[in-house]
Amino acid sequence: MTSNISRRNVLQLSMGAAAISLLAACGAKSEDAGATAGAKEAVEIKVGYIADYNGAALMAVADQEGYWAKAGLKPKYLPFTNGPLAIQALGTNNVDVAYIGSGALWLPASGKAEIWAVNSVSNADRIIAQPGIKSLADLKGKKVAVPTGTSGDQLFSLALAKEGLKREDFQVTAMEPPAIVAAFASKQVDGAALWYPLIDSAKKGQPDLVELFSNEDFIDTLTFPSSFVAAPGRGAKDKDLASSFISVVKSANDYRHGNQESTIALTAKFLKLKEEDMKAQASVAKLFTSKELDALSSEGTVYTWLDGLQEQFKKDGKIPAVTDPKTFYNSELFVSTAAV
Repeated sequence: MTSNISRRNVLQLSMGAAAISLLAACGAKSEDAGATAGAKEAVEIKVGYIADYNGAALMAVADQEGYWAKAGLKPKYLPFTNGPLAIQALGTNNVDVAYIGSGALWLPASGKAEIWAVNSVSNADRIIAQPGIKSLADLKGKKVAVPTGTSGDQLFSLALAKEGLKREDFQVTAMEPPAIVAAFASKQVDGAALWYPLIDSAKKGQPDLVELFSNEDFIDTLTFPSSFVAAPGRGAKDKDLASSFISVVKSANDYRHGNQESTIALTAKFLKLKEEDMKAQASVAKLFTSKELDALSSEGTVYTWLDGLQEQFKKDGKIPAVTDPKTFYNSELFVSTAAV
């Protein structure tokens, strides 16, 4: 059974290869980070991001505050619609480091990536339904759109377990997040596993949509961290690059924590979106200072988060077994790196 699961996951990732090439070709965004650090030429680093507050805020701040230049780096940005696609790109060297949500952490857990830094804890995911549907059970036999391998997929599994239901009870349709928004707005699907800000877009077509489940329904037992990841072994192989990137993340993270309003404005400008949209997205993220993240990492709390998620991934059949989270998150590298 495990081999079938593995083949299915590999197939799901392979289906995203064409999408990755398209995004890299037409969506890449390069930013001149300014002057080089000292006498050395700035090193280019290809950074994958998702076009929402959680996925882009630190990039926007680092640009504005000149943190990349201080660290001797020059970023080249590439957008992705979800974490699994971004991790696929790591394997093909299209990006050096990428942002992912908690739902894609099954890939680092299965050896496809390693975590360099924790970003925030999210409460952005929802199970939504068309107006008039009052429970997950009301969706039985109906079409539910799910972006495979994402945090939305993860929340759907948790909701099913809580309600004593199975995927076979629904017409589950695998779709990319932007396609889900369009399908939901036009009532081609009855329910969906999605996240903010995409849900805001879905509400424009169906303002009376119903939210059946959110991350908060499971917060007593699970934590949902977003993070920045690289190819497995990259941190040890290229420690200078990893340390430089982490130093930028820490500096931008502390700026964001202390300057929420200006970070919202910077992120909106970076993504060419409205500030009011960024403000709504920022409200579903729990932020920590870098000092707090150091403590959460060194004391083992982040490992506890990762163990809990792995147990869920194992139940879902995404990984065959729970592994030591130290194999894919080197907390010592994160804690030992200072901000720029």
